[in-house]
Amino acid sequence: MIKHFTALLLLTLTVLAFDNAYLNTVSQGVKNYNVKTEASTTSKHEEPRTQKSPKSNLTTSETISNEKLTVVNKKLRTANDIKIFKTTKIEPINYTNTISLNKLQVSEKKQKFFHMILPAILISKENLRLKRERVLSLMSTPAEELPQEDKEFLENLYETYKTTDNKQLASRLRTHPVSIILAQAAIESAWGESRFFKKGNNIFGMWSYNKNEPRIKANGNRNGKSIYVKKYATLSDAIDDYFVVIGRGAYKNFRKQRKITDDPLQLVQYLVNYCELREQYTNKLKKFIVQNKLRKFDEFEISEQYII
Repeated sequence: MIKHFTALLLLTLTVLAFDNAYLNTVSQGVKNYNVKTEASTTSKHEEPRTQKSPKSNLTTSETISNEKLTVVNKKLRTANDIKIFKTTKIEPINYTNTISLNKLQVSEKKQKFFHMILPAILISKENLRLKRERVLSLMSTPAEELPQEDKEFLENLYETYKTTDNKQLASRLRTHPVSIILAQAAIESAWGESRFFKKGNNIFGMWSYNKNEPRIKANGNRNGKSIYVKKYATLSDAIDDYFVVIGRGAYKNFRKQRKITDDPLQLVQYLVNYCELREQYTNKLKKFIVQNKLRKFDEFEISEQYII
């Protein structure tokens, strides 16, 4: 009982000091990147998953590029609405809002938080996988011979990921282990108690530089100027934005390493640019992943019945 009380007290103190500290720790990694959120039309880790045409034994790029993910949008009213997944094949539940978990016992709070964020991460990863496979399937065709639909698909990605090189684009569309993202989500959102998380589904404190997009004014300012953070319609939208920032931002070494290894404890060393705390931040991520046994979530994926 004393152990639980102490843990909750620490969480409460963290939240009270969170607003300004939160902005300071995440600003370095996102301040130069005004990300345009893309609608999901087209993510298991990254190796292309080949599909067979039902009328042929040949593998077809058309079958791959035509795959789509069916997402289940859901509004949370109480903590009981958060589904706890018992198997590694899960339903793609896209929560459209968040709720405070602060009244729960620490162990239950952690479980509910991870399972609230998990499907959003897997939805985003699956959509990115499908996009990446489509990019790879188009790479052998000269640009002038591509159908207009494929040209527009690539142009949108070029704009989002700041590249016109298909090989580089495919690299930027890769993702990384769920355990890393869950650790960052818990740390950056103070276990879901940050104001930006609760009011705007903003898991990572992504800044807004566009006055015409949904956003929230922060309490503090930077160099005398007001600070705004983005407001997302759903949790998976926030994850999409996170992947774009990692994909095109100052994380070249991280992107290079995630092509080599899926080991989260190795990969987090290359996230030094994500936070002004640098090595202190990456060490914190390592400890967090180990202490909360997050690597088990790296085995989870969207059930194939929702991929059509």
